[in-house]
Amino acid sequence: MKTIIYMLFAFSYIQCVFPDLAKLQRKSHTEEFEGVPPLFRAMSSSPNDGYTYNWSVVSFSTDDYDSYDLSESLVNCTVLYLDQCTSWNKCRQTCLKTGATSYRWFHDGCCECVGEYCVNYGVNESRCRMCPEPSSDDEDED
Repeated sequence: MKTIIYMLFAFSYIQCVFPDLAKLQRKSHTEEFEGVPPLFRAMSSSPNDGYTYNWSVVSFSTDDYDSYDLSESLVNCTVLYLDQCTSWNKCRQTCLKTGATSYRWFHDGCCECVGEYCVNYGVNESRCRMCPEPSSDDEDED
């Protein structure tokens, strides 16, 4: 009986401390940089060397943005999603080092470094592989 009461208390506490995670995944902070496009292209096209952050590269056509200029429609928007959760400042510093022209840090800790041809700060969706970190409740369901 004590175990059940403890579990109910712990669950209630988690609900209070970590409000609806879906809301956090939609909220983000953005900022533009001067950027170093050749560096960003090199970082996003080379395999991970194991010494830097692990990340996922996502590229998509800029045609999705109703481009009327043919030269603009021939390029892709490329973004890097860091695998691990990071702080806002760590996200900013990492994206600066990759040569990104902007970044988006989601309130769930996911970091997206945005390349030169992207509009509206890349993809407004938290897609980091290991972030947010699964809660103990999620692990129990597996």
